[in-house]
Amino acid sequence: MPTRCTMAAGVRLAPVLVALVGSVFITACGGGGMGGANAVGPSFVSTPGTVAAEGVTYTYQIETSPASVTLALVTAPSGASLSGNTLTWIPSAAESRVPNQFSVTTANAAATTTQSWTVTPSGTITGSWIETYWTSTGPIQVPFKWATGLPPTALVLQPDASFQTVRGSGNADGTFSIPNVPAGYYWFAPTPVVRYWTSSSTIDLGIDFNGGLPPGTTASASTTTFDFNLSGLDPLQVGDEVAFLPDDPLVLQTVFSASSPADAITLSVGTAINSNIDFSQIRSGFLLQYEPVPAAELSISALGAEATLSNLTLNNGVVNTIPATLAHSPRTAFDLNVKGTGWTSLFSNAAPTQVSFEGSDLSLIAEPYLNGAQFVPSFGVGIPLLTNPQELAPGFCAVPGPSPSELVPGPCQPPITTDQDFGLIQYGDPFPSAWPRVFRFSQTASVQLPLQGSTSTFPFALTDSESTVVPSSPISPLIAQVQNPTINGSSLFAAATVPAAGITLNWTAPGGTTPTGYKIALLVEGATPLNGSLAYLRAGTFYTAKTSVPLPPLQAGKTYVLVITAILDGAANFETRPNHSALPTASASIVSAPITMNP
Repeated sequence: MPTRCTMAAGVRLAPVLVALVGSVFITACGGGGMGGANAVGPSFVSTPGTVAAEGVTYTYQIETSPASVTLALVTAPSGASLSGNTLTWIPSAAESRVPNQFSVTTANAAATTTQSWTVTPSGTITGSWIETYWTSTGPIQVPFKWATGLPPTALVLQPDASFQTVRGSGNADGTFSIPNVPAGYYWFAPTPVVRYWTSSSTIDLGIDFNGGLPPGTTASASTTTFDFNLSGLDPLQVGDEVAFLPDDPLVLQTVFSASSPADAITLSVGTAINSNIDFSQIRSGFLLQYEPVPAAELSISALGAEATLSNLTLNNGVVNTIPATLAHSPRTAFDLNVKGTGWTSLFSNAAPTQVSFEGSDLSLIAEPYLNGAQFVPSFGVGIPLLTNPQELAPGFCAVPGPSPSELVPGPCQPPITTDQDFGLIQYGDPFPSAWPRVFRFSQTASVQLPLQGSTSTFPFALTDSESTVVPSSPISPLIAQVQNPTINGSSLFAAATVPAAGITLNWTAPGGTTPTGYKIALLVEGATPLNGSLAYLRAGTFYTAKTSVPLPPLQAGKTYVLVITAILDGAANFETRPNHSALPTASASIVSAPITMNP
């Protein structure tokens, strides 16, 4: 007679969310022989444990009826073993924070019975933070110094909408670990103000800097003078600028107006800096001459003559004379064709009220020392081939500052609100072809938002941007802004009051290209440190690849504004490697109305 399998018991245990989800299924299968279809097999009278953790022995004492039966481990993760009626297992890192299947059978002459369940142990989050500096002599890797900051943490959502904080530790080699993190998504916080919504057990925080290591400091401040004696310039004209850009532009960058005497090909100019920066650690840099190029209403400067300085010897507290002979750069060009209507449409439905167009920015940057690597360095030196004439260093536009709430006076270029072809833009480019060229374009608009503690308003800047290779087609946005943003189901574009805990943000992904992820900049109304005036100040930054996220509790009684930015990146993954980057990149933002937390 053929064998027939029937369900003897089918009990699904309720999930236990402390550390794992366990489920148990029991089946009995009768075979031919004495019992036939009505045979009764042994049964399991014990229930598997529901607590497990990485590196900790998990034990299950199996009880059956009758007790004197033989057990067999049919399905189990690596390392699990069954001795008599005792099952033991030490979850490895790879087996933690993921479901692991178990099944055990027992049999007598009448039938076989199977008990199956799933265990998801809590586990350790591991990763590293290595800063890579790409220099003229090759990449230098520097581990992040965890000892100088707070340890990395995981914020784990609880059933009551609160968050449990699980603290980790960092090591001198840049690695870190956070133990006992349950499966599922959590906010990973490498610093107190930046968080990533992720379910990953391994995270790479590696970040790239294009240029040398930041120089150290001296015991006391002194005045160091830099005198440049330059020859080989293109004949000077009105609007020319000469810049010195060292490997670390955050330490020293100088721009000199150089329009006279007209047609001169030499220039002697200098600057003095009082500081405790150790300038002797600067070893290389670039001397660059910028010249105006015609482009309708745009004001653009292009690289002309250039000199690369190697093996610099600078001394602190004295006059450093730097002679150099610049050489005229080979010329190249591309067609600057901007689809302005596409850019202005990004600001529709991007704020609670109508925006005002502020301006645009464009630049073409040569990224030195990368030798063909197609990533966009997060920070560091880039050599502008095309830039905006300004008093700041070339390549930096006078638009929003470090916080989305800061509108730096400007703009660099007028806004481009219609489709315009500016024709061929010529520029000098003497650098190795292996160095990546990065074209950057952005449009900026501002919106006035009310301050809850004042009758005044505050200007928020919204900047939508992209970085690509040198354009060969019209410059159109690569990504759009999020749609229908809500907080606890209510529109973010309407002022509201919500509970300080249990906040959930939702939005619809933009049409067209799917973003890599989203950045949520949280700003809180408060007094500025300088003069006590009211403003919206940076309160935290959150990154996610999802379109729905819970926020940790905010401060009761405070008013916040949220800036949500859709981000496209050719290499980043906000859950596993958020700081890696490659062309193309793009961003488009929206800003909320003021949202007040219930006291």
